[in-house]
Amino acid sequence: MSIGQILVILWRRGWIAALTLLSALCVAVGVLLLVPGRYDAVATASMDPGGVDPLKSDADVNLAYVQGNMLQLVTSQRVALDVVRRLNLTASPAAQALYRKSDSFGRESIDDWYAEGLAKSVAPSFGFGNNVLSIKYRSGDPNQAALIANAFLASTLDATIAMKAASAEQTASWFAPQLDDLRKDFQKARAALEDYQAKSNVVEPTSGGDTATSALMAVTGQLSAAKSNLAFLQSRLASGSTDLALDPSDPDVKELDLLKERLSSLEAAVTTSKNALGPNNPKVVEGQANIEAIRKQIPDATQKAAEKMRAHLQEQIAQTQGLVATLEAAQTEAQKSLIGAQAQRNQLGELERDVGFRLEQLNARERMAAQAKLRSKLTFADITVLDKAAPPMIPAFPKPMQVILVASGAGLSLGLILALLTEMLDRRVRFPADLEFAMPDAPMLGVISGPGRSTLRLRSPQRRLLTAGDR
Repeated sequence: MSIGQILVILWRRGWIAALTLLSALCVAVGVLLLVPGRYDAVATASMDPGGVDPLKSDADVNLAYVQGNMLQLVTSQRVALDVVRRLNLTASPAAQALYRKSDSFGRESIDDWYAEGLAKSVAPSFGFGNNVLSIKYRSGDPNQAALIANAFLASTLDATIAMKAASAEQTASWFAPQLDDLRKDFQKARAALEDYQAKSNVVEPTSGGDTATSALMAVTGQLSAAKSNLAFLQSRLASGSTDLALDPSDPDVKELDLLKERLSSLEAAVTTSKNALGPNNPKVVEGQANIEAIRKQIPDATQKAAEKMRAHLQEQIAQTQGLVATLEAAQTEAQKSLIGAQAQRNQLGELERDVGFRLEQLNARERMAAQAKLRSKLTFADITVLDKAAPPMIPAFPKPMQVILVASGAGLSLGLILALLTEMLDRRVRFPADLEFAMPDAPMLGVISGPGRSTLRLRSPQRRLLTAGDR
């Protein structure tokens, strides 16, 4: 079908398109006059995503997850039921009458039935590229729409807080018995440590060392000093040294020192008297005689002191050997005591490590419990009210301009379609092309033109056939 044919059809069937367009406009006017207006009230809130890290690769997924939770929460039966009870919507006689007429009468409560209806009329959404939650409620009454939208926002806030608290309580209830068991284990380990310390009288060594170590070090030092002294005495005895100056505390050495002091004093006195009285003075002579007597006593005293010195050395060596033996025995006992104390300290260290391990387990589980509580608080994001819904002044539907434009487009399109369908259902032939379409195998011989009409131009084969027939 050519464009010319379509234009001719529209010209002939234009009244159908015009009538359809007029009918559509009448329907639109009827909708504007008869259909009650629908008002949309919107309450908005800002959402804080909380634990979502924007630097992580799955941050968008986590944000979408949080936003999806919020949308499900707004449309949930829990929030809708809270709105019904908050506003006491089922107290009106009209709502009770509708409930008695509904299929839910007798099967569920009126609050649940009304909440289902409210949930169908609320439409939460998030703006593109932001975290602003919009809660839209549709109603025929603008005041009621604003009131219920604000109630949905308030109930959502309360439900978020309640779910956080419930999640935290659930987490705490799950961790509580584990923490109790760990605390009991820690208390048992600490009690075992204290009991062992009380029985063994062992404490953890300080920076200065413990008693056993200090005793061993003291005995070792004394033993080293005694052995050194013994070696020194034995070397003196072996070398035959009788140097009296090496032991000034010996009694014989003190006696010899007295003789020497007396000799020195007599020599000084004789020298003084000799210078004053002369060498032949009786006092000088007597003094010299005393000096000679003392000089004769000094070798005997020295020999006697040397003999006694050797005897004393032997006695000191014997005493020192006894002291060395005693100190060696004491060192052995101190070593045994230190070994026993080391074993006790090892046991003490094991108990202390057990206590530390139990304490570390308890602290780690407490940290896990605290982190779980924190994550439970971040399961639903925090939201803050931005704008409360106000009663809308203009209905969201129907809008006159939109209804007229839609009705005009729909009526015009439907009219054109009906015009073309009417032409297709009409079997009358008006153009040569209609015959060609009806009988494609039969050739056209000619066209008889009516008076006052111009003859349609035929195709070349048809013209040649018509010319041959005239001849």
